[in-house]
Amino acid sequence: MSKTTIFYAGIAVAVVALLIAIYYVVPGVYHVLASDPMRAHYKHAAAFAAVAVVAALAAVINRPRSAATRY
Repeated sequence: MSKTTIFYAGIAVAVVALLIAIYYVVPGVYHVLASDPMRAHYKHAAAFAAVAVVAALAAVINRPRSAATRY
């Protein structure tokens, strides 16, 4: 995979994981994959937030360089 592909995939995964983390913090909404689906699940939110951070780091490390800084 090229660095540009990893960059954009990292951004996409980070955004989706962050949205899922927020989803698991909101109480009163049915949460899939949870034992008590109507309350907030902070462990699930922390896990998805960690995935978002790792994906964002992957995106930052593989960000495309401008033409002036390549050489």
